[in-house]
Amino acid sequence: MDHPRAFLVPFHPTNLLMAGIFGVLIAFCLVAGFFGLLVSLLMQIWVFKYCYVVVERLADGAHEPPVMDVDMLGPWEMRPWVQLIWFLAGGWLAAAVGGNAGIAVGLLLLALLPATVAILGVGEAWWRIVDPLTIARVVRALGVYYVGLLIALAACVAIGVLGYQKLWGFIGTMVAVWCVVAFFNLVGVVVFLRRKQLGFEPRSSPERTAAREEMERLKLRARMVDDVFQLVRIGKHIDATAPLATWLREAEAENVSKDAYHVAEQALKWDSPLALNTLGSTLIRHLMRYGRPDAALAVFEILRTKASNFTMDSVTDLRTLADFAESQGRDSLAQSMRLETPVIHPSK
Repeated sequence: MDHPRAFLVPFHPTNLLMAGIFGVLIAFCLVAGFFGLLVSLLMQIWVFKYCYVVVERLADGAHEPPVMDVDMLGPWEMRPWVQLIWFLAGGWLAAAVGGNAGIAVGLLLLALLPATVAILGVGEAWWRIVDPLTIARVVRALGVYYVGLLIALAACVAIGVLGYQKLWGFIGTMVAVWCVVAFFNLVGVVVFLRRKQLGFEPRSSPERTAAREEMERLKLRARMVDDVFQLVRIGKHIDATAPLATWLREAEAENVSKDAYHVAEQALKWDSPLALNTLGSTLIRHLMRYGRPDAALAVFEILRTKASNFTMDSVTDLRTLADFAESQGRDSLAQSMRLETPVIHPSK
């Protein structure tokens, strides 16, 4: 979820449709007498229940807000009620203090609203919204984004109030509902964007996706190494380079070095000195083609340290690697490499 797309989420068709439907229904109920007011209150509760589900889903890495369903309207969604109690208690406290101090308390509680929504939205315990340390941690973690949320909150309140008062009938109610939903959308998006700073691990994120892909890649690499080992075990050392060469050719550049180190370390455990020359030469050849002579030299030294008889099967690669070693100030190693005679393996 990149930043431009993330902040367009409030304008997603799902949000616009949600605001349109509930705006019309709430506006109709408000003029339908006492029972209409009760139904209107019930629908407003549904809207806030949906809003907390939106925060949770977007914070978990969803790219768009969910469509409202019956499960979101269940009686066990306590977060809107906790938030309402927080508001009422804050209003009572501000009124009890009174005067300019009471106004300051009210403004402070309003400024803490994005933090409390974020805390409840990601499933923290309800009492965390009255814990100063938790609130301070969230505000600090969100950083400049928190300032943005405060600006968005002020804008949503202003637009919602003016829209409800000035626009005709249900249109004003639709605008007010959209402002509420849009603000909660933004909180969910910001929590996702600042997940690392918050220490929050969403179900879907680039990090988790990359981790799953890496696990799958390592499984395939282990299968390839096993294929190589089976061929080495029966003495087909040249054939063993085929699956290794295929793997290295198709590997992404950033993975080639670590894969080469891994294969070299595994090959040293197989107690098959004759296979080291062919496998090591294949590793070094592909590393050189990827423009990684540093990694090629490291593989050469890994194999040479454990197997003193290791050498390469290509005069050109051996000389090129020796030149690189000399350029790195490894003169003695370069000289010894130039004196070696590569082991030439007849092709099948």
